[in-house]
Amino acid sequence: MRIRAFTTWSVGMVVLLAVCGILGPAWAGEPRTLATYGMPEEGPWQEIFQIFCQEHNCKHVDTDMTSAQAITKFLAERNRPVATATEVGVLFGPLASRQGAALPFKNTSWDKLPDWAKDPNGNWFAVYAGVPTFLVNKAVVKSVPQSWQDLLKPEFKNSIAFKDPRESGTAVAMLLAATVANGGGPGNLAPGTTYFKKLFQAGNVKATSPSTSNIQKGEVPITIRYDHENLITKERFKKELDLEIVMPTDGSLYTPSVVVLNRYAPDAALAQAFANFLASDKGQLILARTLTRPIRSIAGNLEVSADIRSRWLPEDLYKGRVRTIQNWDGFSVDEIRDRWTNEVLAR
Repeated sequence: MRIRAFTTWSVGMVVLLAVCGILGPAWAGEPRTLATYGMPEEGPWQEIFQIFCQEHNCKHVDTDMTSAQAITKFLAERNRPVATATEVGVLFGPLASRQGAALPFKNTSWDKLPDWAKDPNGNWFAVYAGVPTFLVNKAVVKSVPQSWQDLLKPEFKNSIAFKDPRESGTAVAMLLAATVANGGGPGNLAPGTTYFKKLFQAGNVKATSPSTSNIQKGEVPITIRYDHENLITKERFKKELDLEIVMPTDGSLYTPSVVVLNRYAPDAALAQAFANFLASDKGQLILARTLTRPIRSIAGNLEVSADIRSRWLPEDLYKGRVRTIQNWDGFSVDEIRDRWTNEVLAR
């Protein structure tokens, strides 16, 4: 009888403690599903999802897809929603807003996010920002280019690799950065498309997309990618490759990585908790450890340790060189696709 009484009491206490939250989320019942589109557990997202789901009793499931596909899926699945959130290129945040795919929500750190990195109505917000830079293999390239204009020199023939902006957010950022560096901006993409047309006509662009493998093999002398991507590659191959990261002297651009919550999310409360976590000190510092620059660090209201900062590019390279865009609506995904096809690649 004492054993039965003790067992009954123990089970009752476990239930009570779970309800009160004392035993943590592992005792709080079946985990909820945090489904995302285009946010695989790799790079900056791996630790984010691990810690968030530990704290909120959820399991993360991702389906890999492009920004455009994710927004389309949000709308197509509105009657039977699946995903909670997606990470998209910054030009797709305003698109999701215009199409009614975004859940308006201002997270608890909203006032700490810069205006250029969030929608005024809460339809999207940035978690970090990438800056297009050059990754140069100094064993192959003897004279390291320091600017976008340098890349046009004949000595870099068949040396420069980058992705296609019709398919890649990183490449869109590259095009916008070159546009701004050459005097363009929102509503004026021509300086960027003209620049890349010249780069192709000079024969300096390799007919291949950069990858970890071809960079390691020395097949891609110069790569144009985000600063954090290039830092990860440089750190990975520091014992075998002499790589240098160049911030163009004629300028680059903070390009936000944007999170959009699904307007039709199956669990709106979980979606909002996820947004709060991403913009919090904890979430932002997790991102900082992955070599990305958290948006609140750029805004100047996040304290990042000297140990982490020592792995980043020096702050002086950003001051005076890296610009921001206040109105992302001034650029169009469709215009980029059309002009790249009909102007840059036209022969």
